[in-house]
Amino acid sequence: MATSIAGSRAAGDEYLELLKDCLTGAMYDESAWKLIDGSYTGRFRITKEIRKWFLKALAKRGLRLVKANEFDAEKRAEGMDWPLFGYTMVGRKRLDQLQLAIEQIAAEGIQGDLLEAGVWRGGASLFMKATLNRLGLGDRKLWLADSFEGLPRPKQAADTKHRGHDLSNCDFLKVPQEDVVALFERFGLLDDNVKFLKGWFCDSLPTAQTGPLALLRLDGDLYESTMDILKPLYSKVVPGGFVVVDDFYTWAGCRDAIHEFRETHQINAEIHRIDASGAFWRVPLASSSAARAA
Repeated sequence: MATSIAGSRAAGDEYLELLKDCLTGAMYDESAWKLIDGSYTGRFRITKEIRKWFLKALAKRGLRLVKANEFDAEKRAEGMDWPLFGYTMVGRKRLDQLQLAIEQIAAEGIQGDLLEAGVWRGGASLFMKATLNRLGLGDRKLWLADSFEGLPRPKQAADTKHRGHDLSNCDFLKVPQEDVVALFERFGLLDDNVKFLKGWFCDSLPTAQTGPLALLRLDGDLYESTMDILKPLYSKVVPGGFVVVDDFYTWAGCRDAIHEFRETHQINAEIHRIDASGAFWRVPLASSSAARAA
């Protein structure tokens, strides 16, 4: 009789490793193709029928053309390119960190649920759910907070000074909640403990009934969005819990918000680098409620 994935740690590890490659699109060379505007000048490496179907599918999402590009495994591991095929942009290293964090949460008996603010297609959240299930923590709630309408228009000076940080009109980033739900269903990971918080963070998070959090993952990109996550949710992260910031090294507005919030609330926990973009820290076990209050 074949050993089930759930019945073996080794098999479980193989499953999670394969899931990382699938979710990041790293197993598909075609995931390195780029969406462009204007005339297409390259050659498609797919049949005429698939080409026709693919262009029609892109058109439904407001996208038009594809340009072939060489796959760069290191960029994908660092999450420094946008996969055309794939369900997360965070790259393997940030998924590795999420796996290690959840394993530490389990090993140390840290209580609380998990929340990701800014989910795009849902791949990172799906990976967290798969890891929870593998560790026997599937009864914990996993919260997915997103507008499901893309990014807001930058308003704060920390964001508007960078012209390239206005992605409010980028259709590639606008993924409906229904698509994310369908992804969880496709991977057999949708259950009553997967919860959705739809809306702009400033509207949805202050009233979110999440309870204590063992892990808070911020992927808001902008200064304002990052603050809109931290203010209502940071005080819910339990001692020993993880605060993971997706854009710390690549979006100045996000980094400014993190530094400002930590300084205001006297948060001195060491910030650990994950890769070219991501960082995390842990709430100290001796942290006082006053120092952690938002």
